[in-house]
Amino acid sequence: MTKYSFLCVLLALVASIADVTALVAQAPKVTVSAYEEVIPTLRCSKLVYNFADVIKEARERKVPLEVPDNFPLKDLSRFEDESIDFRECNNGSGLSFAQLYALLDRNIDEIVDGCDDGQGLELIDVFKQIPAHTMDRTYLATYRSIEQEVACVYGVVKDECNKRVIVSFRGSQQPFQNRDWKTNLNAQMVNLRTPKKIKDKMEGAVKDGVLVHKGFYNYLFDNKFDDGQQKYDQICTDIQPLMEEGYSLYVTGHSLGGALATMFSFKLAGAGKKRDWVPRPLTCITYAGPPSGSASYRAAFEQEEIDGLVRCLRINNGEDIVPALPPFSLGAIKRGMKHTGIHCRLYNGGVKLAHTSQDGLINNISNVIGNSIFKPVWKVLTWHGLPLHEVRLEDAKSRLSAQTIDELYKDESVVGRDFLNGKVCHYECNEAGEQDL
Repeated sequence: MTKYSFLCVLLALVASIADVTALVAQAPKVTVSAYEEVIPTLRCSKLVYNFADVIKEARERKVPLEVPDNFPLKDLSRFEDESIDFRECNNGSGLSFAQLYALLDRNIDEIVDGCDDGQGLELIDVFKQIPAHTMDRTYLATYRSIEQEVACVYGVVKDECNKRVIVSFRGSQQPFQNRDWKTNLNAQMVNLRTPKKIKDKMEGAVKDGVLVHKGFYNYLFDNKFDDGQQKYDQICTDIQPLMEEGYSLYVTGHSLGGALATMFSFKLAGAGKKRDWVPRPLTCITYAGPPSGSASYRAAFEQEEIDGLVRCLRINNGEDIVPALPPFSLGAIKRGMKHTGIHCRLYNGGVKLAHTSQDGLINNISNVIGNSIFKPVWKVLTWHGLPLHEVRLEDAKSRLSAQTIDELYKDESVVGRDFLNGKVCHYECNEAGEQDL
């Protein structure tokens, strides 16, 4: 090969690499405070809870909805038998929140009478909290709850004002009402393949896989009761057409939904070329979620954070015991369950922020024992619920408004020194897949 030919080949190779790099979507730099990023995800988490109940009542014909004038969909009856996909409206974005509010307001009496426990009024209140000038430019694109007896429920929102797509997972329904609690209690561990973008940076068997909570894994990747696509693939199919240049992707959820949001974010943020349309970093903000994986899972998650693939803020009330459960997987105590991201712990009059790279044994014992076990049992639902999170986030507004999430990731009082220097603690796995902690 001549020098000229070699140079041509080299230039072609460089050009091809540049083309591939250009295909990897980048999320725009966030300039608003952590508080301003959190509040929209809180509203979406509240929305997916209450909307599921209204839809369920409508499908059971307990709430016959009357369509308002100028409503883009004249017949809603087809959604009694099929999953909700509103992307035929508003040039593919979905039904605007203003249109949804008009539908709910038109049928408010029927909704209140048909829904139990005030879910209809709570859903109306969610829309009332959203700034009026954004209602026409915020859309519900899809809402998957048709199989809620056996599969996780989620909604996808497109926010044109802030250029965000938000995936929100619903948390558990009332105990033993559907499969959610079987999923919560299935604390066995299963292998999740390490995402392609970080696998070569991990050590030993962790290059190939990390151990995660089997119940949460099955809901996303291996649900034998779910028809059609697995939820991970279905969500990707739902959100890809909504992503536009300059948009960011947010994933959120409460309780079970928080655990699912974390595992989904981990897998998608580190996914290979097939998912290079996903803007990175992906932002995961969860509420009262239990841990979803092992120590090596946390190490792999931290590698994604260091590489700028994911940002994670994990919010819970300090007295809530649910985020501390399960402390270990069934059958192997040494397979410790670990949290991920920056922990935003809310309590009366304040907030404490600490990344997992600062976690220590004394801090963990304090969180589990001092703030959970010795508290009145009858207040568990209050501490775990979203209303108290909302109240305390308002109390913590000044602190969370002082920095962006990106600035928290650079704050030595929040993040460990090794993490700031680009180091994560690696964990080996033996051939049987058990963690060597």
